[in-house]
Amino acid sequence: MNSITMKKNLKDVLNITWKAGVSLIGLLVLILLVRIGSRWCHYYTGRAEWRDKTLSANIVVRAYNSGKVRVYNKQTKRYTTPKLCWVAGTPKRDSLTVFCDRDGYRGFLNVNTGEIVIPAQYGKAWVFSEGLAAVEYDKKKLGFINHDNEMVIEDVAHESGFFDYVFKDGFCTVMIWDDKTDERIYSVYSRKTLGKVGEYHYINQLERSSYMIARSDEGYWLLDSVYESVFDEPYDYMEEVNAADGVFATRNYVKQYFDFDGTLLEPFVIDGIERLNYVTGLTDASSEYDQDVVLEFEPDLVAYRVNDNYGLMNAHTGKIITLARYGEIYMISKELLRAEVNYSNNESVLLDRNGKEISE
Repeated sequence: MNSITMKKNLKDVLNITWKAGVSLIGLLVLILLVRIGSRWCHYYTGRAEWRDKTLSANIVVRAYNSGKVRVYNKQTKRYTTPKLCWVAGTPKRDSLTVFCDRDGYRGFLNVNTGEIVIPAQYGKAWVFSEGLAAVEYDKKKLGFINHDNEMVIEDVAHESGFFDYVFKDGFCTVMIWDDKTDERIYSVYSRKTLGKVGEYHYINQLERSSYMIARSDEGYWLLDSVYESVFDEPYDYMEEVNAADGVFATRNYVKQYFDFDGTLLEPFVIDGIERLNYVTGLTDASSEYDQDVVLEFEPDLVAYRVNDNYGLMNAHTGKIITLARYGEIYMISKELLRAEVNYSNNESVLLDRNGKEISE
């Protein structure tokens, strides 16, 4: 074999080797691109089964790695919605729940069929409860719609925050902050009347009964399970009786004990008694720093407490000398007492032993 032939053969070998190397590199790049594409496709379109949610026996919310969800009917083996941002859970007292579409609007779907029954159209929405659902419309106005998407309660004042505006046993409480009083106002709406039945600054569900204590601008009320007042007029203060069924109600500085139907059980209740004393002098000592105050305890008068107020009582007969309308009561001397009338401003009045205010 001459040198020319050897050079030609070597060139052919190098040419074939170069082409094979390029083809192999191209194949490797293709495989790498396919694998990257597969992972990318799975990340954005693949399932995230651990985030699935069950709405009912046949209806589930299937989750995807992209963060979107879709409702699936296991019985018909088909999807009932397009991809959505999220779907709320199953309501406790209804069959319609909230979903959010990919544009951020809320609508409602049936948890038993998976079908959309009210298209996405609201800025915010709460799950249906007892046939009604709260929605925000027209730039954060709050209203309640029925299953036919009819607005049955309109223009409800509310706080656009993280509150559950749902009906329970026929009533829904809506909250708003009152800048004038620097307090929240709780407005109660009735499913039966489709209107507001009360407005309160405070509502407390009692532990062992269906009754509630509420405070309005007029005072305190005892309400039953349908928000009807047990008493015709409000009280100045009211609290639950922990040891028995009933409430303590205070009006005009007198506390009384009632059962839940308004029957008076105790006409006069006090929270405690404090003995009174006054300074009669100092002990003898070589230094004023070693002296102790000499006290004389008053045998005939005591201060009794109702809530955070005090009054004077005869220690022997229990006869009320003054109503419990003062702050702390102190004895200045055997014949004179000081009674606080405004603790924040440190204002007080002078009383004699008969509870009569002394004026100049």
